[in-house]
Amino acid sequence: MNKGILQYLIFFILSSGVVNDIKAQPAAEKVKAEIREVLNIWNETAKKADVDRCLSLFDDGDDVILAGSDIGEICRGKAQIRKWLSAIFAHANFSWDMKTIDIDYNGKTAWVFVEGAMIVQWDNGQTVKTPYRFTGIIVRKNKVWKWRLFNGSIPRGEKS
Repeated sequence: MNKGILQYLIFFILSSGVVNDIKAQPAAEKVKAEIREVLNIWNETAKKADVDRCLSLFDDGDDVILAGSDIGEICRGKAQIRKWLSAIFAHANFSWDMKTIDIDYNGKTAWVFVEGAMIVQWDNGQTVKTPYRFTGIIVRKNKVWKWRLFNGSIPRGEKS
């Protein structure tokens, strides 16, 4: 094979990969921005103690899971999640100060890791801020990202 042709083929192959990476970057940032928006809506909705809106952010089906940070806070399916959210929102609302947000995705499935603090505002006026982390799996269906798994935790031994 002619050396010039070989160099051209190598250049073409390498430049094709670079062009594809450059095209993929805006798409990746768009997906991450969509998921960040879901996190922001989740945050604002919980702060308003809006059970129906919070529930709308979960995928349909009995296999969705919300695992809170306390004993007994494991809900499977939207009916159990609704019951738990209704009980919590009857006495408090909560939001998160999301200091670190890591997002990764593959096609229509995304993984999130959020670290920061949870702010609980009780109906008696007391506000409690606690270090908090949550992870989740979010799926895209009908052009909308929805929770499949939410898992919250209070890091042991950490103070706000």
